[in-house]
Amino acid sequence: MRVAWLLVVVLLAGCVSARPGAVPATDAALRAALTRHVSILASDEFGGRMPGTEGETKTLRYLLQEWRGAGLVSGTNDPANPWFAPVELTSSKPERSTVRFLRNGRSIALPADGAVVFASGRRGLVERAPVLFVGEQGEKLDNAALAGRVVLMLWDHPGQAEQREALLRGGAAAVLAIVGEASDFDELVETRRRGSYRLAATDGSDTLDGYLSRETAEALIGADRFQTLLRDARGPDFKPVAIDLTATLDAASTAGTVKTFNVVGRLPGRRPEAGAVLLMAHWDHFGRCGSPTDPAAICNGAVDNASGLAVITELARRLANGPRLQRDVYFLATTAEEWGLLGAQAFAENPPVPLETIVAAFNLDTIAVAPKGTPVAIVGKGMTGLDAGIMEVLQQLGRREADENLAQGYLRRQDGWALLQRDVPTVSVTSAFGSAAALERYNAERYHRPADKADGIELGGAIEDLFLTQALVRYFADPARWTATTGKSVEAP
Repeated sequence: MRVAWLLVVVLLAGCVSARPGAVPATDAALRAALTRHVSILASDEFGGRMPGTEGETKTLRYLLQEWRGAGLVSGTNDPANPWFAPVELTSSKPERSTVRFLRNGRSIALPADGAVVFASGRRGLVERAPVLFVGEQGEKLDNAALAGRVVLMLWDHPGQAEQREALLRGGAAAVLAIVGEASDFDELVETRRRGSYRLAATDGSDTLDGYLSRETAEALIGADRFQTLLRDARGPDFKPVAIDLTATLDAASTAGTVKTFNVVGRLPGRRPEAGAVLLMAHWDHFGRCGSPTDPAAICNGAVDNASGLAVITELARRLANGPRLQRDVYFLATTAEEWGLLGAQAFAENPPVPLETIVAAFNLDTIAVAPKGTPVAIVGKGMTGLDAGIMEVLQQLGRREADENLAQGYLRRQDGWALLQRDVPTVSVTSAFGSAAALERYNAERYHRPADKADGIELGGAIEDLFLTQALVRYFADPARWTATTGKSVEAP
């Protein structure tokens, strides 16, 4: 991708003037402010906010203007890169894919478009490799059992991404994930065909991976045997099973680089030595993602995640214009969340303050979903030391807690996971996961679709979540109320 435009972004840091940030005094005024932010960030002019495009330039310029106007200062703590922390990515755009399975030397007919493979480098090739079914296993498998094999894994479980990475690191020649639902298979394949991305600083060896539809897996293994494998794979004594197949996989890609940025602001506290609180929301979306009927359509990302940016921006204004806090509060707008939490990973690998000094972090993502009065759920409940403080604030505000099971299904799919893996106490406390009906409606109608526009989005729960997050920040930014220096995460379930 062309990156010359990025030079303009750096210049903007010195030429955007701060302006006084009036704090909306009523719910109606606050609703109007949030609507304005979402309408601008999710407008066609911003082109879907894809990293490495002019839409990124406009997004960063807007956030800088608003955050400086609200009273924040640069939080990068890097004089060479004020406000904007560079994130360099490597990209891989698929060109072709060939998948062939053989049994006893004879090719097996596969359902049309039911198998696809992607190369992270320019080309990946595996010829007549043995096939191994591992179910949901990955990290604990012996490398010798994986080396040189095409590994079939199950996709439909919470640890799917980590399992795939573990299998590739363990020496598998390729990893093919079996996806149960046809709609999920189509969405995964379409997303990968737009390109995949990795952090350039941690770019590993080239890999080969892809997806099989359930129909394809049944054609390869046999419907009855596949059902048996599914049942056995979820048992405690399951061991990988060799399948009487060999696989030939060939994929080619065009490699490139993308230079993009996280935005980092800071609200200075009276006692920065006492640690910091972090607020985060990803700014990116998919750009032009289209649909079969309109391939050039823009995915504007109004709910995901212009709504989170709107709330974090108004939180900056309210906190900066209120009583000065004791601890510093950092504001982070991450890039490339939609490409695998890459901006959050980059922040964690090169933070502006030591990670162990962050006493609490709150992620705001896709929060314009539920109506006013919806209970809140805690994404990450039980994984940090923050729960007691959160519950105290909920009680003070009279907010009800929802069933956490729905929220936990999204734990690994949001930026907070990148920080939790590094023991930063990070949660999302939001009504977005407090109503299964509201979330299901959003997923069915808007999620990652051109329909996610600013028109008519639900801000009732978002406004209540703003006040809740404000109270949480004030609580955890006060050493007299919260004395822990860090929250300790545990291994995800």
